[in-house]
Formats: sequence, C-alpha cells, structure tokens
Amino acid sequence: MAARALLVLGYAAAAWVWWRASSKTKLKADSFWWRLGAVLLFLLALNKLFALRLVFEAGLRALAKSGNWYDRRQPVQFVVAIVLPSLCAALTAIFLATRGRVFFRRHLSALFGWVMLLLYLILRQSQEWKPVLPWLHAIGYNDWRLALEAGGILLVVFSALISRKAVKNAV
Repeated sequence: MAARALLVLGYAAAAWVWWRASSKTKLKADSFWWRLGAVLLFLLALNKLFALRLVFEAGLRALAKSGNWYDRRQPVQFVVAIVLPSLCAALTAIFLATRGRVFFRRHLSALFGWVMLLLYLILRQSQEWKPVLPWLHAIGYNDWRLALEAGGILLVVFSALISRKAVKNAV
C-alpha cells in the first residue's frame, strides 16, 4: 500500500509538472505533447489509485461466467493480455515516430521515461495470460517492476523540469 500511494503521488506530480511545462513552452506543438502527457499521467494515477486493472479483471470474469465461457477463457486472455497491448504498443510507436519525432528528439529523457512506463504496462498486462507467468518469473519481473515504473516516472518528471529550465535560460 505504501508503494502504491507513493506511485500515485509520483504520477500526480508528474502530471502536474507536465501540465506546467505545457504552459511555459513557446512552441505550440510542444504544448500539445506536454498536455497530452499530463492527461495520460493523470489517468495512470487514477488507475493506480483505484486499482482499475482489478476492477476490469473482475468485470471480464463476471462476463465470462455469465456467458458460460469461463472454462474456455484462454483465447480471450491471450487477446486481452498479449494482442491488445502489442497492438497498442505498435500504434503508439508509429504515432510517436511520425507525429512526435521532433518533440521527443528535443526531450530524449521524456521518450525514455515513456518507453519505461509503457514497457511496465505491457509486462503488467501480460500477467493476465497465465502461460506467460513462468517466463515473467524466470526474468524476475516481480523483483524489478517497481524500479521500472518508478524510473519511468522519474524520467518524465526530469524531462519536464529540464524543459522548464531551458525555457527560463532562453528568456
């Protein structure tokens, strides 16, 4: 619980710093990316605060039981845990490589922070597909997942703070 509270505060602080960076930037395109990042960080804070993954998991479990396909849920788990996150990661990578290329070239630490956070989310979501659990245990995922998430938060905060300093030095 203490780690969860600390991570919620980290996400909320990161969202606040990113929102502030959007108001301090001189480039309108950068302002869009800072605000988008702030909204996404706020949503991650809400997800962590209310443990929404568990809520969705319970909802899907209830849906499977009511639809009488709970005993044959493996294919659905695969789609929800592996296919959807992989598809989202691919679409996000394409979007960032095309539309966000200039922003992330200027703010490399933001890119690394977001990559770490997305990697954490993909690995966390992959736990829903039970056959992947031995692989996650083999790489010691439970031992370093907190470091991956906290490192991502720290890098996105760092990128926003560095951006604000660059704007102050430019003025």
